[in-house]
Amino acid sequence: MPKAKPVPDTTRGPGFTRRRLLLSAATLTGAAWLGSGAVSRALAEGSATDIPARSPLGLPTDLKNPREVLSSGGRFRLDLTMRQSEIELPYARAKLRLYEGEIPGPTFRVAPGDDMEITLHNDMPPNTDPSAVVLNTPNEFSTTNLHFHGFHVSPKGNSDNVYLQIHPGESFNYIVRLPEDHPAGNYWYHPHRHGSVALQVASGCGGMMIVGGALDEVPEVAAAIERVMVFQCPVVDPKAEDLDSYDTIWSLDAERFWLVNGEYRPRIYMRAGEVQHWRMLNAGDQQFLPMRLDGLELYEIGFDGNPYPEARQTDEIFLAPGNRMNLMVKALEPGSYTLRRPAFSQGKQPLDEVLMAEVIVLPANTARIAPDVKMGTELPKGPLPRNAILSDITDAEIVRTRQIVLGVSDVQGMFKDTVFTLNGAPFDPQRDDIVARLGEAEEWELVNTTPYPHPIHVHVNPMQVTKINGVPLADPQWQDTIAVPAAGTVTLRMRFTDFDGRFVMHCHILPHEDLGMMFNVAIQA
Repeated sequence: MPKAKPVPDTTRGPGFTRRRLLLSAATLTGAAWLGSGAVSRALAEGSATDIPARSPLGLPTDLKNPREVLSSGGRFRLDLTMRQSEIELPYARAKLRLYEGEIPGPTFRVAPGDDMEITLHNDMPPNTDPSAVVLNTPNEFSTTNLHFHGFHVSPKGNSDNVYLQIHPGESFNYIVRLPEDHPAGNYWYHPHRHGSVALQVASGCGGMMIVGGALDEVPEVAAAIERVMVFQCPVVDPKAEDLDSYDTIWSLDAERFWLVNGEYRPRIYMRAGEVQHWRMLNAGDQQFLPMRLDGLELYEIGFDGNPYPEARQTDEIFLAPGNRMNLMVKALEPGSYTLRRPAFSQGKQPLDEVLMAEVIVLPANTARIAPDVKMGTELPKGPLPRNAILSDITDAEIVRTRQIVLGVSDVQGMFKDTVFTLNGAPFDPQRDDIVARLGEAEEWELVNTTPYPHPIHVHVNPMQVTKINGVPLADPQWQDTIAVPAAGTVTLRMRFTDFDGRFVMHCHILPHEDLGMMFNVAIQA
């Protein structure tokens, strides 16, 4: 086949200008929305909106929660700078593309109904490749944008619009309005500019977003110490200080050192009999995280930002790239336990066991933790709070069924002579692949024709997963990112509510997205 021809840049959003927006950082005051924990209660008195990274138990060797920025009086305001920062990793010194020079970026804590205004400044160095952009190949690694992963918000204008491109030296003002009935739970933000997203996320660019709500007021959840745990594996180019070679991240089994909140194999402390609430995020670029924590009791209470009907005991934590989990962890006997990813095969590729963290359970009456640090001991019992937009999608609501085929093709001249496809075609920003109507519901069957799994993420509207490999689920699950098994199928249902406009659906193995496994969904009012 002939080499691919350059495709002109057609994805710039309307009204975007190359000049820097002269917007000063606002000073936030007033009573902030507060999550659980003694730190949050103290904030209520001081009206603080920025919490430094710290151990929730006050121990110097304990895993720190990332720095947090909180909304105040229904408004979240932040200047967020993406820049190339020199970072001393446990395994290398590197220049990484990061938000605020932090791994991970600061946690955003907001509430339903909040108005979010974020000015993203791109202070990265200029793109060095002078050649024209070829669509569905890696390109322009210093051009970026911002995605609010899992949020049920508008995809248009300066909201969660992933078609925007923000070049080095430019800034863009995002305004995102959360609905009053937005589900409480864990979400995250990260770059989403097609062609550079995998390299930027592999560099460590991303952070957690927490939407507060009724789930946090469940007595057993409110009583528990809260941990924010962001799992990342910043990739370093062994031949250079900065990550500018896509070959470095391309191989699934390329050496990756997993960090938790930027720490390598950290210690996590608990007390015997204690229950903690762990908010977990797989913010890696392509590896799955099936994890075990033997010797402790684990109960899931939410997934992908969507609360469960009740707490569900489990013996495995499973996070595909982009997935989040709310997990209640109960410590039993004092001792040392390991959070580990066992050896497994991701499709055809075997991956080795990885030690993620060490969990140290101290005696319940330990003098190492101040007596005023709260200690929850009970697990949630009975039904958890329900959200109105997460009611079951019935057969009667379905107006249309579709089949979406996941594939890969050899195309000479493309990166590694490879393109990934949905319904036989790679991404084209000008093509509407699915056209649906606001207020309707559809059922989609995702058919994977490749020998490896694909975590498929749909923007804007949560999806209810009803079948895997044709087998109905006993408890249909609300998610925004679902792992479609190798050579398998997933059936999901989705309501298109509140927001019209164009958004995307794609694989969250991000090199697959950059190489074409993404298409457009257009919702018409």
